[in-house]
Formats: sequence, C-alpha cells, structure tokens
Amino acid sequence: MNQKKRTIPFSLALGWGTGTLGISIMFNTTNILLLRFMTDFLGIAAATGGFILLVSKIYDAVTDPVMGIISDKTRSRWGRRRPYIFIGGILCAVAFYGLFHAPSFDETRSAVVIMLFLLILYSTGYTIFNVPYMAMPAEMTKDYHERSFLVQFRVYAIAIGTLIGGFVAPFLVQLTGGGRAGHQGMAFILALVIVTATTICFLTTKSARATNRVQASHLSPREQFVIFTQNRPFLLLIGIKFFQLFALAVGQAVLAYFILRVLEREYDFLGIYLAISSVSIFLSTPFWLMLSKMRGKPFCYFAASALYALVAASWFWASAENPVSFFMIRGALSGLAAGGMLLMGQAMLPDTIAFDAQKSGLNREGVFAGVYTSAEKMAFAIGAAVIGVFLGSMGYVESTTGMAEQPESALLAIRLSMSFLPMTLTLISCLFLIPYDLDEKKLAAATVSG
Repeated sequence: MNQKKRTIPFSLALGWGTGTLGISIMFNTTNILLLRFMTDFLGIAAATGGFILLVSKIYDAVTDPVMGIISDKTRSRWGRRRPYIFIGGILCAVAFYGLFHAPSFDETRSAVVIMLFLLILYSTGYTIFNVPYMAMPAEMTKDYHERSFLVQFRVYAIAIGTLIGGFVAPFLVQLTGGGRAGHQGMAFILALVIVTATTICFLTTKSARATNRVQASHLSPREQFVIFTQNRPFLLLIGIKFFQLFALAVGQAVLAYFILRVLEREYDFLGIYLAISSVSIFLSTPFWLMLSKMRGKPFCYFAASALYALVAASWFWASAENPVSFFMIRGALSGLAAGGMLLMGQAMLPDTIAFDAQKSGLNREGVFAGVYTSAEKMAFAIGAAVIGVFLGSMGYVESTTGMAEQPESALLAIRLSMSFLPMTLTLISCLFLIPYDLDEKKLAAATVSG
C-alpha cells in the first residue's frame, strides 16, 4: 500500500499492536506450560486439568458476546473501547500471576477449585480486554488493504509474544530455580510485561479513529439478528477460525509433553524451537501482506493452511534420534504457515464487519468481535479438553515432582495429538474457504448498494 494513501500513522498502528503483545505472552505461556504445570507439579490429573480448562473457556466464550454489546453501548471520555483495554490488561496480569501460584494437592484438597477460580478470573480479564480491542480495527480504518496493514502489527506482536511465551518463559523457569518455584518466578516477571504492554496500548490509541456517537437503530432486535445471520462471509470466517484455532490449541497444549516425553529434550530445546517459529512468523508477515494484494486473502489463507497441515503430519515420524536440524526446519516452516494464517484470518474479520455495516447501517463492531473471540475461545477450550481427556484415557500419570514414568500408550497419544489431529482440523478449516467470496470488489459493491 502506498505510504501517501495510508491514514493510520505508523506510531498508532504500532501502539495498537503492542496490546496484543501482553495478551499473546499470557495466552501462549498458559497454552504451552499450564496444563503440564498442573499435571506435573500440582498433582492434578490430566483429564481433570483438561475439564477445568474447558469449563473456564466455555464461560469465557459465553461472556464474549455480552462484552461486545457492553462495549458497543459504552459512552465515556475515552471512547467505547479504550476503558476496557486498561481495566482488562490489569486483570489479565493479576490472573496470570495467580495461575502459577496456585496450591497443589499436597497442600489442599481444594486445589482444583482454586485453579478453576483463577482460570475464571483469567478468562474475565481476557474477555474485558480482547473483545473491545478486536472491535477497534473496523473503526480505525475503512480501507480494505489498510486493515491488513494494521493487523500485521498484531501478527508481529503475536510472533514476539509466542517467542516470549515459548522461549523466554521456559528460560525464566530455569533461571528462577526450575520446577514449581521457577514457574512462579517466571509468572511474576511476565505479569509485569503484560500490564506494561496493555497500558501502552491504552495510552497510544488515544488518537485512533472511533465511532463514539451511534444513533439508535430503527430495526427491531429480531431484524438486527436476521441481518447478522445473513452475513455469510462472517459465518464462514467463524468456521475457518474455529477449526484453525482448534488445531493450534491441540498442538500448543501437547507441545511441552512432546518435547519432554517423545523427543526427550528439555525446556531449552522447546524454547529454541519456538524462537525459530516466532522469528519465521515475524519475517514472513510482509511476504503474506504483499501476496494478499496480488492473489487475495482467501488464497493466502489456503496456501498457509496447507503448509501447516503438512508440517503437523510430519511430527508423527519424529524421534529423539533425528538431527536437530530436522526440528528447526519444521519450526521455520510452521512459523511461515502460521504467519499467513494469522494475518489473513484476522485481516478478514474487519472486512466482514464492514460488510455488515454497509448492508445494515448498524455500528455493532463489538458484537461481531465478541462472537469472533467467542469462537476462538471455544476452539481453545475444546482443544485443551481433548488433550487432557485423551492423555488421561491413554494412561498419562500425573505427579507433583515432574518425574513420573509414562506408559507407551500415553506416548502414542502425545504423538498423535502433535501430528494427525492438528493436520485434520486444519484441513477441515480449509473447507470453509471454498464458498468464502468477500473480496475488495464485493465490499465496494456492498457500499454502493447499501
């Protein structure tokens, strides 16, 4: 996109994207380390851990559309969205710190109840921040390609957050003493980073274009709902994102187990692998942005998904005897694919919201963002639960020391969860791309007809 045509300053795009850094750190660290922390250091059974993660995510998903409505109706001197960015960021940091300071079964029989409460607190903070945050791009710019320009800063932040969550977090665990105490030291340090990043986002988006005065609609709630359900591109995008993130959730939840149990490596290897993947996401984003202008967002999403599925399937045959370079090549290719999937999926969301606004005349960005993030969280809820239940059913042995020997059946479950399961889910997400046809021309036509 030509620099002269851009209406969003670089500093504003960077500031908005920084908000994702805090959330990405929290999100990736918990996805990668928390289930294993519960099973191996708190003595919580794998199936139980997966179940309470599912309960907290269902709660999270249900509250997202409600938060979207609240955000749409908010009136304040800071706008409709920004107050929640500030409040949610603080709550996220507090909850993240608490998750890794929860008591074990050796200390209290209420360990599961306490962990569930902390997960609910975590989900509440995430919802308060993320739903209004995801509604902002549709208001910040009306340009089809400028939305991709803006969202790329979110993808950069996701890449850095993944790097911190997957590389820095395990390093901090070792640096601050290892084991349970090391997880607690890591949580304290990263909680400070989380609240700093979200606060920067709040402060730097003061000048962001926003719709603050919204006129009441003449349509009844039923008529508004009908228009909502007639937004075919948005409904297809929900299907795309659900299965894509289901695959990602499964892979992230089992990754630490796979590195430690199947590849027989330590956290430092996990960190190096995720560092390479994160750098690849970061470096590949400009490539996907350029390609999307030439071939379109759906094409790029399909290409990235196909690559991701192939890399995932290849993990089934990985073993501790393979050269390190094999794993690192997978990390680079996985990051390349993830970069395209993240950028295209998130750039398509404000397009579908703009399509609704132009067809209905309604400003309900928060409602769409709420449903979108609700689908995201349901995907991660089911993904974590599936891994927990699958490992438990295949005989995974919980512990409070991290040293329990695992049966071959549990190792097979880990291997399948790292390979064919995410491959299948990713390919299913591609099926929703076939009828998706919202491009720049269709969006412009909707503006004319609307």
